[in-house]
Amino acid sequence: MKAGVFYGAGDLRVEERPVPKAGPGQMVVKIDYCGVCGTDIEAYKYEIVKPVIVLGHENVATVYEIGEGVEGFKVGDKVLCGPPSYCKENCEPCRSGRPNICVHGFPRTNGIGGPDGGYAEYMLIDDPAHTMIISVPEGVDEKDAVLFDVICVSLHALRKSNFKFGDTVAVSGTGPIGLAAIQIAKAAGARCVVAIGTNPAKREILERYGADCCIFTKECENLGEAVRKAVGNPYGADVTLECAGNEASLINCVMEIAKPGSQVLLVGIIGEPLSHLSLAPVIPREIELVTSFTYTPEEIAMYLDMLRTKKIEFPGMVTDVIALDEAVEKGVDRKDRRGQIKVLIDPSR
Repeated sequence: MKAGVFYGAGDLRVEERPVPKAGPGQMVVKIDYCGVCGTDIEAYKYEIVKPVIVLGHENVATVYEIGEGVEGFKVGDKVLCGPPSYCKENCEPCRSGRPNICVHGFPRTNGIGGPDGGYAEYMLIDDPAHTMIISVPEGVDEKDAVLFDVICVSLHALRKSNFKFGDTVAVSGTGPIGLAAIQIAKAAGARCVVAIGTNPAKREILERYGADCCIFTKECENLGEAVRKAVGNPYGADVTLECAGNEASLINCVMEIAKPGSQVLLVGIIGEPLSHLSLAPVIPREIELVTSFTYTPEEIAMYLDMLRTKKIEFPGMVTDVIALDEAVEKGVDRKDRRGQIKVLIDPSR
């Protein structure tokens, strides 16, 4: 089979590998689509995951082979293959219903921590009983289902927040996670959703996803004033989600967008050390900086059910489907990402 193997920064090779075999307690799936994630791009640039590994942790697949002792699945099932779920050691986060912060999570995530991922035609699931293997309901398109990672990151953040029906919500960052946050906040009953980004060309899709107001920082002289006018509150937004994953966006969230006493959810991952954010003006306003990380299997099930019942839709989010041989040029090392939102790999191409 073909597989996209990461050997280090700037070195991803598509090569031939044997199709994995399912041993006792294991399962092999045939990858239908694998999303190209920002984590994959960062790994390719900066080697944030340990080589040598097949990348790819956003996978929708078909069950291909089931090992002895594995129950609850049959060959031909359509499934989502997520990170670990409720570890066998029953660590404290898992015991408290928070497997998204399982202490064993990253090392056991396919395509990130050691097990090979979905940049391949087939993928081995070493421990299906403790992995987020979620059945895809009939009627749910696979290209929508595979968006579970970016959608559920936003779903988890909003569920963790103090958001309540009728609140105003500001979303800073208009990539896939920001788009998902806009759609989910609107579906949850936000009175006003404000999208803050840098690319005016995204206005149409932002409005299609539910943004009541779009503010583009390069065109805006006074961001705070624009947000306050949009939400109809002289102090700012009730809930703010930072989805861009950079310091400039975070500074805008805490200094210009969030009203005193409100929450700023840190949804995007800011990899670089903060160099310009001062907490001196933040603390007197009691802004709550709340971290949010990934999602739970229950939230994936919620997402699939909302898709099935048409409560949420994400038209236009998948902007390109590429072959595995194009994983570098059109995926992790794509030079021009203008117009691109979510890129999927189809290993069968």
